[in-house]
Amino acid sequence: MILLVATAVAQQSIQPAPERVIVGYVRDSGCVHPFHEFIKPLANGCVEACVRAGSPVVVLTKSEQVYHPISAEMPDVDVRQKLLPFVGKLVKITSHIYSRGGSNAISLEQSEEVKDSAAE
Repeated sequence: MILLVATAVAQQSIQPAPERVIVGYVRDSGCVHPFHEFIKPLANGCVEACVRAGSPVVVLTKSEQVYHPISAEMPDVDVRQKLLPFVGKLVKITSHIYSRGGSNAISLEQSEEVKDSAAE
């Protein structure tokens, strides 16, 4: 009986969230949170330097939503390498979005660079 309940709960908890598309800048988390006046990264190389130094990568939309990238696999695998080509750029990401306690995560399904005028 307990095994049946545990199996049912496990199956329910792995149902993916609906797939969505977000558009945002690939940024370093170290600057996104303390410097609210900047959404688009500055062209001074700061974001690239922070990411090279190991700062976690996030996606920041023009509406100031911050998304932390996760893999679409379980157990979760590192997806940093998938976003490195897009650091400082505007991207369109097709993903599943998960939220908990004010934190947002996106599973990286598809990513592509877009022109700045296509942002939210």
